[in-house]
Amino acid sequence: MEIENVINNPWDNVYWFCRMLINSDKYGGIGSNSKVMLAISEAIKYVLELQINDEEHKLQLLKEHLRLSCLYKKKKNTDKYFAVNRLCDDLDKILETTHDYKVLALTCEKIIIPINKALNNIPSDDEKFAKSIIREIIDEEGEKGLANIINMWDEVGSKGCIAAERTEIIEAFGKLRIDTDSMDLTDIEKNMILTAFCQEYERRVGQKRKGRAGRGVEGITSFILDYFNIKATHAPDHFTTGLEIDKWIKTKDNWVIGISCKRTLRERWKQAYTTDLDLLNRHKIRELWHVITYDKDLSDDKLTEIGSHRAVLYLPDESQKLKNALNHPGMQSYVRPMSRFVEDLRKLM
Repeated sequence: MEIENVINNPWDNVYWFCRMLINSDKYGGIGSNSKVMLAISEAIKYVLELQINDEEHKLQLLKEHLRLSCLYKKKKNTDKYFAVNRLCDDLDKILETTHDYKVLALTCEKIIIPINKALNNIPSDDEKFAKSIIREIIDEEGEKGLANIINMWDEVGSKGCIAAERTEIIEAFGKLRIDTDSMDLTDIEKNMILTAFCQEYERRVGQKRKGRAGRGVEGITSFILDYFNIKATHAPDHFTTGLEIDKWIKTKDNWVIGISCKRTLRERWKQAYTTDLDLLNRHKIRELWHVITYDKDLSDDKLTEIGSHRAVLYLPDESQKLKNALNHPGMQSYVRPMSRFVEDLRKLM
């Protein structure tokens, strides 16, 4: 297929209309409001059904009704108003025929609104999919199962949410395919509409997926502490740092320990070893504990550097890095087996 055949086909604008209507930075992101999308679609269909033979006059009415629908209830002289007004100006450059308006109406009603509904039906976090399965594992394995449940938390939760994503797209895609089959379209034009839906759906659901991943980190830490009845406390007052600590635990000497559970340490070790020890003392932070399940990126140099700045790493009991550290006179004090995590924590509380 020649690229010109795609670019010059009005139905290819379904994809570009989606991008414009959802663009919040440049155009105000009115596409996320299904009521506005429905209003635009209804306004366009209303004008298209008017018995007006003068094409120019009908186009002028479509232009006016579109702008009114987009700007409805938008407060003048605000950033939102100017952004949506810019959207209307740029749409004017694309909407050259009444058929172009028909394409826009379909985009709003058959693409964007169903995607909005689908996203609302997809959970915003993975926890409810993960907790029941994870609890069974830790019930059976106890503290030794910590490595497994941290690894599985994201996997189980993500799989459950992705299953919800799949369910939504299957249903919405099926309805859209029925609608396109009932229209007088070529196969290429149908494919343009269907693929625009799939691309926009995956783009937006991918953004939601990233948000879930960020919330999952604290979720697994909270789950572990709650399961073993370990009460978390608030962060030290006025303590600000680049460290990503999920929870804080108060010790019996009124100091605190920062807790983080992760699959990998990634770049966090750089933050750990650059942490000012005087800063930790000033805020009565005893140690920073990192529960890490994948240790491939942990060299001896990294471990030594981290340990010298009051950080403790808990690695899976079968980890070769752990076994090497336990035989090292220095590292054995700050590289520990994961099965000891809860026990060590309770001793200090």
